[in-house]
Amino acid sequence: MSNDKEKQPLGSDDTLDNVNGIDENAAPAEDEMSEAKENLRKALEEVQEANEAEKTEKKYGKKEKKAKHERTPEEESERALNSVSRRKRLKYGSFATLITIIFIAIVAVINVIVNLLDQRFNLNIDLTSSGLYEIDEKTIDYLHQIKDDIKITVLADENYFMENAQLKVVAETLNRFRTESNNHISVEYVDLNKNPEAVRKYSANYSGEFSLGDVVVAKDTENLDDKLVRVLKFQQDVIKTEQSIDYTSYSYVYNYSFIGEQSLVSALMGVTDLNPVKVALINKVNGSPIYTQYEQYSYQRLSELLKKNNYEVEEVDLVTDPLDDQYALAILCAPYDDLTKQMVDKLADYMKNDNKYGKKMVYFSSPNQKETPMLDEFLETWGLKFGAAVVYEGNSAAAQYVNIAVSGGSPLTSVPVLSVTDDPLNSGMVASKTPIVAPLARPIELLFESNSGRTTDALLKTSDTCFLFPLNADADSFDPDKAERGSYVLTAMADTTFSDDSGAHTSTMVAFGSAWFLDYYVAGSRSYNNADYFVSLMNSMTGKENVITIAEKSLDQTSMDITAEKVSLIRTITMFMIPLAVAVVGIVVYVRRKNR
Repeated sequence: MSNDKEKQPLGSDDTLDNVNGIDENAAPAEDEMSEAKENLRKALEEVQEANEAEKTEKKYGKKEKKAKHERTPEEESERALNSVSRRKRLKYGSFATLITIIFIAIVAVINVIVNLLDQRFNLNIDLTSSGLYEIDEKTIDYLHQIKDDIKITVLADENYFMENAQLKVVAETLNRFRTESNNHISVEYVDLNKNPEAVRKYSANYSGEFSLGDVVVAKDTENLDDKLVRVLKFQQDVIKTEQSIDYTSYSYVYNYSFIGEQSLVSALMGVTDLNPVKVALINKVNGSPIYTQYEQYSYQRLSELLKKNNYEVEEVDLVTDPLDDQYALAILCAPYDDLTKQMVDKLADYMKNDNKYGKKMVYFSSPNQKETPMLDEFLETWGLKFGAAVVYEGNSAAAQYVNIAVSGGSPLTSVPVLSVTDDPLNSGMVASKTPIVAPLARPIELLFESNSGRTTDALLKTSDTCFLFPLNADADSFDPDKAERGSYVLTAMADTTFSDDSGAHTSTMVAFGSAWFLDYYVAGSRSYNNADYFVSLMNSMTGKENVITIAEKSLDQTSMDITAEKVSLIRTITMFMIPLAVAVVGIVVYVRRKNR
């Protein structure tokens, strides 16, 4: 055989014939030869299979798996149970994970929705005993009616209010105003120290100075002619501070009140009212106060009420200042001394108004006044006469105990409650269960109902169980049980009408029996309806739209009152009911999972 002959592959037929040099001419037994060949063939097949396995391992990087171990029936049963258990764990584990993801997503969505709703509708709950963070229903009704866009700029950083427990009410109230106005009101906080130029745009419409904490209210318009501006001074119109003396410790006591709601409503009305009513508050004669120290608090509250309800108030000296057509309303409050003829003539000329009439005047009496024959004569021409006595309520069940600024902390007793008549001037008064009281009031006699173009009518009257205490009576000897009972007029009106070719022209006088009708405490208290009545009456007299009076809120007591029953209820809920509910839910979940 040639050396160039191609080598035969292992396991071919030629190879089988020549392995180990077997000679075909040898003559072993035939069966032995057959057996040898068969064994050789099997060996060659095993070698060939090994070669192919090696090639497969090199090609695919893995060896053939060994034959699986045959399991016993018990092993197969255990394996099946383990498989079912794994599938259940996977199923419930996946379901629990899905539920957790869904729950977290729902909580996140709810949180976003609640935040959006809170910004839109203010969902905060006020838990203070005085309702410090709430706003009055009258304020809400007014805010719902706003049509103009108004911008409120607070000259301080928002944190200045939010981080102070007492001042937080400012930010909360502004937020309520924004949400209740259907977004017609926008609120911006500007740090005046960091951004002093922010108020420059208001300088053309406001001549005063801006201070830290002031609140600027303006129509949100680029037209400077329409950009009415009202500036609320922080320490005058937002937070009020009162100082008193504690005689037990001989130290000063400071009481703080929030008056911002009333001031904000007034400012909003002011920037949307292009024609405010101008009022002459007659408070001086030749530079000296016209009233005594006892009436000064009533003057102060009177001025505040008018200004906060968007009346333009100017103090007038009855001798040196003009009292002319520029004023729609003049107010004379409890002059201590009698007026001169020149002063009375000045009042009469104002009401006559060059025969054009159309003027209004309000007069307050006081039991502290001296005899005033000139002033009395002027009032009697209008059909009004004041008695020399003070009216008290004889029925103790109907009487009120009223604190006034000059009572020294001791309430006045037997103060009468007044009822509102059906006179047209009272038509703007909203019915209320809150009483109108008349401390230290003098009775008013109506001299006629109608006389030569003049008419009179009662506006406020007492019950028929009241009695008169004469001004010159001795308190020790006076017996109220023997005094005559009756109903008395304590507020009245009088009209004078002049007619010419152009029509009828009327001037109106309103008289109150007491300057303390608007005492500083009485008119500032939610317990009495005096302030609301007075503002409503002024609006009816001047034809002004009814505005709102809001009582101030004390910042000294803001905690929630919790009774012993409430404490017990809260303890029961937090210590027993909530843990019990959680335990029951846990048990139910455990039992259900175990039985699946």
